[in-house]
Amino acid sequence: MTNHTAYMGLEGIAEEYYQLSPAVLTEMALARNDGMLSETGSLVVQTGQYTGRSPNDRFIVDVPSVHVA
Repeated sequence: MTNHTAYMGLEGIAEEYYQLSPAVLTEMALARNDGMLSETGSLVVQTGQYTGRSPNDRFIVDVPSVHVA
């Protein structure tokens, strides 16, 4: 198997997955009980308290194409 994580300095990875389809990723998540399917078939996961970006992490971009005088 080709090691796609070696360039990042990660070693000792037991299993590596590369370029998997959304269907395969969903099946893997369901098999590991990492989530469940919604009524519409979407994968739903509980991410926990500290995921995503903080509301205080804001960046304002002021470039001529969006600037309002």
